[in-house]
Amino acid sequence: MKQLLVILGCFLAFSCNSQKQDDEKLIGKWDGSLKDSKTGNSIEKIVLEFTKDGKFLQHLGEGKMLNTIESTYEVQNDKIITVDNETKEKAEGKYAVKNDTLTIAFEGIESKYVKVK
Repeated sequence: MKQLLVILGCFLAFSCNSQKQDDEKLIGKWDGSLKDSKTGNSIEKIVLEFTKDGKFLQHLGEGKMLNTIESTYEVQNDKIITVDNETKEKAEGKYAVKNDTLTIAFEGIESKYVKVK
């Protein structure tokens, strides 16, 4: 389970030398599902939350099984770079926002999230 949480929250790789950018389209909550890194199959509900002040929250599960992972994030070019608050692990993944859909590519698996209204 810890591997799945790390995979989800951390888009592993160090950032490249580029300018920090803000992406207002990214701010808000995005609904999707956690995927298994080996099969790509959906295994658990997840809501990603990006705040204006650079916080990145991952809400996994539902009800009494809800777990939240807290990180910080920044945007550089077409990448989201995250740092886990607890482990200090730094990671990155490519992303794109089109209309109400956020697509994140990490380790060969592309995940889509729909903006929560």
